[in-house]
Amino acid sequence: MVSWIGRQRSAAMVRGLALTLAVGAFAGGATTAAAAAVVQPHRALYAVSLESAASSSDVIGVSGRMGFEWRDDCDGWSVEQRYFMDFSRADGENFTLQSKYTTWESKKGDFYRFVVERYRGDTVERVEGRASMPLPLGSDGGTAEFSAPESLEFELGSETMFPSLHTVRLLEAAVAGRRFMRAEVFDGSEVEPPYLISAVIGDQREEAAPIDADAAQGPFWPARLAWFPTDDNAAEPDFEMTVELLHNGIARSLTVDYGDFSVRMVLEELEALAVPARC
Repeated sequence: MVSWIGRQRSAAMVRGLALTLAVGAFAGGATTAAAAAVVQPHRALYAVSLESAASSSDVIGVSGRMGFEWRDDCDGWSVEQRYFMDFSRADGENFTLQSKYTTWESKKGDFYRFVVERYRGDTVERVEGRASMPLPLGSDGGTAEFSAPESLEFELGSETMFPSLHTVRLLEAAVAGRRFMRAEVFDGSEVEPPYLISAVIGDQREEAAPIDADAAQGPFWPARLAWFPTDDNAAEPDFEMTVELLHNGIARSLTVDYGDFSVRMVLEELEALAVPARC
């Protein structure tokens, strides 16, 4: 049971958070509504806790921190995410998950590079590779090539997006007042083909910010995202996540729902980052 949680839910945590947090600036082909949204490169720290657990769940406690940094790299977006979480179980067999997720994505949406490291005791698991899509986007399918933990190649459909562009599109949809969005997204967090992400976007809201930081203020959209494998006809998603996405692309909070328990992450520290002068 611990190994299942350690592998599957660790991968889900990396996949869900990276896809939602890796928001970039206005991308090629974006709508005018998105251009009106000011997106802020940033470094953030989130406090992690157990949101809820079913009576049947063996997880009774979760605590930790998740650090996230998104940088504007002129022609691309550089993202680094780290998390450390302690899980408590009813049988007393507690465990810790640690992970580092580093990516670089072209703002054109045609190239993506990724490295994932997961720490389990004295063992380090590494996932590494790259993916590409032909320009103009949507004209043809692309490829994803893994170099670790094994050499493997996947074909990507013509509508496949990489994580930052997907979140840019999500923000576009929210600004434009759209309620639904579906997209195939490849993130490289596991040696797997893309996932189908279905999003439901709520009405814009404005509430007190979780911290006293200028970039954390202002209106946000609550959005519910569900991850479905694209290689089967599953009626239920692998996992779901609710995010409060600010007008500038920063996540105020996230809740990842695994079915029998859910984990909440709330913004604790935030630093706005400048765009390099060379850009």
